[in-house]
Amino acid sequence: MTPLSKTLITAALTASLTAACGIFPHLLSSKRMSGEIVDAITGKPIPGAFVSFFWESGIVPSGFTGHNSRTICYHVASAITDGEGRFQVAPWRKWSRYDVEVTDPLAIVYAADYVPMQVVLNVGRGKPPIERLTERYSLTPFRGSVDQRMRMLFWGLANHDCFYGGDSQKSLYPMLRAIYNEARRIARTKDDHDTVQIIARFVAQSATAANPNKPSDEEQIDKFIQEHLR
Repeated sequence: MTPLSKTLITAALTASLTAACGIFPHLLSSKRMSGEIVDAITGKPIPGAFVSFFWESGIVPSGFTGHNSRTICYHVASAITDGEGRFQVAPWRKWSRYDVEVTDPLAIVYAADYVPMQVVLNVGRGKPPIERLTERYSLTPFRGSVDQRMRMLFWGLANHDCFYGGDSQKSLYPMLRAIYNEARRIARTKDDHDTVQIIARFVAQSATAANPNKPSDEEQIDKFIQEHLR
């Protein structure tokens, strides 16, 4: 066998194994996370603030090459702060058929009447999960217009989904419901109310754990909105 033949065979085997990675379940996990959310000006804790951690990774579907890879959220975990502004997210473990890497999460922090923030916690791919027990997020009070606030509530907050997270996306419901309540409270124009209706669908999709691998159940979504968001 020539060196070239060996090289081609090795490349073919590597490609086959890479394609198969998305077929066989593999274990994903994260360790405990905790911390506090405070007012950036006063330093005082913010009770009832929300933090959601999104674990996201590039994915290579079975039979495709890396050129066709895209990023998905494969797990999300959320928490609400107590009276002292403290939060805690329990460790988790689950099996996945998606060909994703173990990553550190992206944190999205929200409280009514504060400027939301995103915090990239990723310190490198392919490393074991680590505990994060001293997280501290500072939110600045919002002082802008209704139009600015509506855009802020939608972009990067309500529209940040985790459709490939299975039942874990249900943990987003309390935060999305709070965002919906604030948007509905401040909405003034037709465009504002249209945005509120779109946010309502995101709320319903999280509460019902929408599955991107199945046709959208519009009847279930509409029923949830009618029963819980009117």
